[in-house]
Amino acid sequence: MTLSSLRSQPIDESIIREQVLSTDNHDGRHFNTNFILSDAEKILRLGMGTTEEVMVEKLNQVVELNNIYEQLPYHIRQVSIEIVSGLNAKTAIQQHSTILGVLRKLCWYSWEDKMVLMLAGFSVIYGEYIILDSRLCKGDTKLRGLVKKLGSLRQNNLVEIPPSYTEKVIVDCLSSVLELTKSVVELKKCPYYFPPPSIILALPMTTYWIVTTLINLSAACACVAHFKVHQNELEELTALIAKIQATFSPELSKKKAEESFQILRHAWYHNSFSNRIELFKLMFNVKEDEEKIFQWRNNFWRLNYWRNDQTDLLLITSGFDISNEQIDFLNWFYNNSSPYIIWIPIMQYNVAWTTEDEHHFEKVKKRMHNLHLLNDPPKRLLPQFTRFIKEELFSKFKMRRWGEEAILVSIDRKGRIVHSNVMHMILTWAPHYIQENTIEVQRLYNITRLVAKEVKEGTIGVNRVLPEIDEMINDFLSEIGDKINAWADLVDSRIRKVLEESTPYRSDREKDLWQQETTWSLNLLAPKFQSYQAIGELIKDWIQEEKYIFLYGGNDIKWVQEFTSKVGKVGSKTQLNIELVYVGRNKKIRGIIDEKRMSHSPLHNSASVWWFWTRLRNMFLSRIHYLDVTDCPVKEYNNDEILQGLKKLLGYESTNTTIEGWALLCKGAKVIVCGHGTKMLRVMNEYQIWKENIAPKGFGQAFKDHHDDMIFMNRHSCCTLEYPINLDKIPENETCYECSRSMHKFLTFTCCHGHDVDSNKD
Repeated sequence: MTLSSLRSQPIDESIIREQVLSTDNHDGRHFNTNFILSDAEKILRLGMGTTEEVMVEKLNQVVELNNIYEQLPYHIRQVSIEIVSGLNAKTAIQQHSTILGVLRKLCWYSWEDKMVLMLAGFSVIYGEYIILDSRLCKGDTKLRGLVKKLGSLRQNNLVEIPPSYTEKVIVDCLSSVLELTKSVVELKKCPYYFPPPSIILALPMTTYWIVTTLINLSAACACVAHFKVHQNELEELTALIAKIQATFSPELSKKKAEESFQILRHAWYHNSFSNRIELFKLMFNVKEDEEKIFQWRNNFWRLNYWRNDQTDLLLITSGFDISNEQIDFLNWFYNNSSPYIIWIPIMQYNVAWTTEDEHHFEKVKKRMHNLHLLNDPPKRLLPQFTRFIKEELFSKFKMRRWGEEAILVSIDRKGRIVHSNVMHMILTWAPHYIQENTIEVQRLYNITRLVAKEVKEGTIGVNRVLPEIDEMINDFLSEIGDKINAWADLVDSRIRKVLEESTPYRSDREKDLWQQETTWSLNLLAPKFQSYQAIGELIKDWIQEEKYIFLYGGNDIKWVQEFTSKVGKVGSKTQLNIELVYVGRNKKIRGIIDEKRMSHSPLHNSASVWWFWTRLRNMFLSRIHYLDVTDCPVKEYNNDEILQGLKKLLGYESTNTTIEGWALLCKGAKVIVCGHGTKMLRVMNEYQIWKENIAPKGFGQAFKDHHDDMIFMNRHSCCTLEYPINLDKIPENETCYECSRSMHKFLTFTCCHGHDVDSNKD
């Protein structure tokens, strides 16, 4: 009965499924699936591609592979015999019984392994068809010798001459079965990917139809008289197998994508490559090392241009969302440091760029004159790299909405991630300060002194019988000292070698830098930052001279004018040279201060305003990260003096704040007090009350004591503190610095283009 006539009858597939499931008794045994499948495929591929010009050597391969099977579990031979027995099936019921018989022979194996063993069993038969084809053996004594070596399972079935095993219908059907089996096996192999339940549920019936197809293929090869009948069955089975394959193909694509992603992920975190070129090949679509995939200053660079002795930072943006000020800073940073910066824009969706995208890309690219660029990002970016950025890096900083700030990923010489966002670090500390090597062996002079003490105490009185003992002790101590110093030098040289092969832009380096900053000071606010120094150059001498310095800001010109006037009057009365520095973001007030020369105004342009306040914001985020990696609980953040100082300044100068002004008083680098503008002005207005304390306490302490003792209730102006949504840890509760009440939490959508630069509040 043909398959067509079988299908024309009403068949309850659920019954067949139950019968198929009843044959399964998987006990956990397994074998080298890849080995057997590979050898089976060699035989099948050789047969499907064979012509009448088949070489003796290739036929020898078939014999050799079939001989290998002799050492494998006898189930392969049993399956071969069972499939051949299906040639005697005259009815659909008999064929169905043969199929179930094959499945029972393999009941101990998983469904995937059953498919492989069935294909291996068929390959034994197919290999014999290749050798026994009379058209190949005719007149060739060597081939006749191979036939005798192999022997035949078909026995009495050899009376008929088989048709060519290269008939197209056979090849097409066999190819479909082979590809389906390989797909199923490949889905099983991936440790990172688990097929959905629909695929798992489909395996029993897939196995059933594979063995059905193999039995029909065997019959088609053996029975030339009824080949046309079998041809119809095979065409129908080929279509069925193709339909089943269509359900596996999407999952196979997902599995391959998952494998690529996991390989890249492992490389970024645990890379064992000798160079970064191999890593770049996992990130970018590049086949040859000679391909020019990078652009720098109108020049195109090959992949192998990237050396192992340089430091690399990857600038990753969501689309083209990066401010002009940030680009200018990165250009400056490149000129004053060693890292190469590669810009990689990641689009929200994996779609082709529009004309508008291309225009925007070219516009941003023109400003990045010191940065390396990925040439043609839509073509070069591989899906697994884009996914890694979105899931591992952007997700790490909780970028819940597209359009967040750019991140700067630091990778070492082997391409491993050593800092997932170094942007906060480079905005907080100057490049030369980050690159300074502070790790070294402290000189071990104490050991020499201890040894000298022990030796001298242990040889007391020896000089009475050994006059030269003092000289011997000195020689011994000198030798010990030389060995200790030589050992320390050796350790230092190894440290230098390790650091030279690494990069200073690491998470542990950021931790080291924070451990050196133990107090809240003006040095943190105004470092010397070369051309990006802002107020650093202005007040560095004042810090050394231990001058009193007022940093202040605000949006109320009346308050600013009154505060500067009062500070000037108090300074003249106390005969103190008190320096006033306006660092607020209000462009209008800054212009009035410059025009009337009311005080120093070092933030004279948008770039310096952006740098100063962006730097403080990034310092704030970096400090939180430091407290996090040192296992400081979130509730203990309020005990950190540096973090609280940064919070105050950012809260006072926030875009949404309503306070008139604020002021911070320092003596040299030491921060004395920082407070609300109205309260600070009131302290100055009440100078007559606390002036008597200046002589015994000093101006700064007298000012602070009166400030702290003052009862101040401000009901009309409040400060606000803005946490970026991409922060790892945001406190559940925040207390106002002025009234000590719990602050309300709002979700605010703020345009990120330039709002941190200049403010024009009236």
